[in-house]
Amino acid sequence: MVRLETRTFDQLVDHATIRPTVCARAQVLTAIASMGTWYFVQCGRVGAPVPWIVFEDDQPLAMVFTDERRASKVASAMIEDDSVMRVVGLPPAAAVLYLAALGAQGVASVCFNHGPCRFDATIEEALVASAPRRHVTAGARDRFRGR
Repeated sequence: MVRLETRTFDQLVDHATIRPTVCARAQVLTAIASMGTWYFVQCGRVGAPVPWIVFEDDQPLAMVFTDERRASKVASAMIEDDSVMRVVGLPPAAAVLYLAALGAQGVASVCFNHGPCRFDATIEEALVASAPRRHVTAGARDRFRGR
């Protein structure tokens, strides 16, 4: 008999926090890669929104959320000025481009679900985890090697 386990993102993060192994971290990154929508917060005027970037230890940190409600709740609690704030949900392909653009502007880290179940990663880790996988069969690999 096969036992199937399904864990929520928060459960995976909790597990990775309690047992910080490479495997546990990989499970969280796999969950990130399989998210149907990534939620970002934008601030500023409607015509000129800017991504919400938090600074921790003087380092910029991109903020990404697994659901719109959580993004709105955290941003409302943390953004102190009277900026217009909106939550933007992006499909994975667009989210990866958005995150890559932030990385190109000097943002090196990303925080998923800021709060008690937060998961921090480098932008590179998040991008690599979200890259499309190509499966190569043994026969194709042998043909490539000239066997």
